Amino acid sequence: MEEARTWSETLPAYEDRGLEMVMVSIDPNETEQSIETFNQRAGVTEPLPTVLDGGDVAREFGASALETTVILDQNGEEVYRDVTITDAATMRRELDRLL
Repeated sequence: MEEARTWSETLPAYEDRGLEMVMVSIDPNETEQSIETFNQRAGVTEPLPTVLDGGDVAREFGASALETTVILDQNGEEVYRDVTITDAATMRRELDRLL
C-alpha cells in the first residue's frame, strides 16, 4: 500500500517530463471495485491506470513479487528494478536520472 501511495504522489511531479505509469494486478480475482477499495485504504489520491489479470504482463517482465517496481526508459529498456517497497527518495532519484 505504501508504494502505491508513493507512486501516485510522484506521478504528478513527473508527468510533464513524459512519465507514464501503470499498476499491474496479477490476482485473477481482482476487479475495478477491489482496486478502488485498495486505493482508498492505501490513501491513494491519484489512482494509477491498472491492468487487471495482468499475469501475462507480470511474466513478461519477470515480476514475481507483489512489490515489484520496473522502470523502463523511452526505448522500453529496463533501467531500474526492485522487489521491495521503494521509498519516495529512491523513486525520485531514479526518475531524475532518467527523465
